[in-house]
Amino acid sequence: MKKSILLTAALAAACLLLSASGCGKGDDEKTTKVITSDGSTVTPTGKPKPTAVCHLLICCRSNNKGTKFLVNGEWNASHDYRDISQVRDIMQKIKEAGVNVVSVDFTNPPEWEGADGGKIHIDGQSDGLNWAGYGKMLDNIVKVCKEKNMQFMIFIGNPAAWGMAYWNQVAGFIYDKYAKDNTYRKYGNGDDRPILPVFLPGETFDILWKNADPADKKNLEKFHIGTCQVNDPIREMPTDGWGYRNQSGSSDGKVRFVSPNSGVAPSSWARVDADGWKQRVEWGLKAKDYVVLGSYDDTCDAIFWGVADVSKSQTACHKNAKTVDKPSIYYDIVKEALTGGK
Repeated sequence: MKKSILLTAALAAACLLLSASGCGKGDDEKTTKVITSDGSTVTPTGKPKPTAVCHLLICCRSNNKGTKFLVNGEWNASHDYRDISQVRDIMQKIKEAGVNVVSVDFTNPPEWEGADGGKIHIDGQSDGLNWAGYGKMLDNIVKVCKEKNMQFMIFIGNPAAWGMAYWNQVAGFIYDKYAKDNTYRKYGNGDDRPILPVFLPGETFDILWKNADPADKKNLEKFHIGTCQVNDPIREMPTDGWGYRNQSGSSDGKVRFVSPNSGVAPSSWARVDADGWKQRVEWGLKAKDYVVLGSYDDTCDAIFWGVADVSKSQTACHKNAKTVDKPSIYYDIVKEALTGGK
């Protein structure tokens, strides 16, 4: 497919790599979009769009009841990130949609069981797969990010449930093994720390952080911490906007999260229709720094927008009557918004 690239002297200085372009509509006018190597989008006027991020779900396939994703040309209800050919296909679809940064969901302690030579451990948390399997999934994603000039970050779990000391230990392992690599996403905008989303609302995290022993957060301090809405409405804080329910943002407008799931508490989950999703994406793109576009494939929390057949799903919140027969509709809306559909 031919690509038309608009390049000015100002853009030449701003763009390290012109990887995609096309015509689409900005806030109020028709513009040409150029996606740079850091995942952000720049218009001819030099006005930057937020860097687009999406989460990846590497576990919990057993919770999926009939939803299938298109992977390597086949509808698959149990795709596996241990298979690098599947990783390459999924990541290529994400990249073609205009998202160049992925957040890998490692929020559950069993995923870390045995990491760092067995040092990371919580009694009774192994689910039979542990680091031998999950570590391979992560390493495959990192390898494919390098191949496709993409970036990743790692999404960790709840310090209120498992303790700040535990996740500080995990953060040390992440920092030493992954975060020093150029492929690991740094926040930017004057903050060179690697990003580490945490599965906890900002208000709760702030209280825990202020009361934590300094030794229990010395590794976490090396990161730009992002926080999330979980099962309850939140009073937005500056760290919020990285997930993981409905839609929300940071109190300073720098980060916004949107998903096709309209609920917060699980009992309220429902899938928005195409128009609702388009409006959410447009709202997210008004963030200053980052827009987090749900997850490509999280069926557990029903926040996925990847190419998926839900027609035979037994999970009500995976389906909307207006879109149930349109497997790529949510994906196409993301692609149109970020790349102009090119």
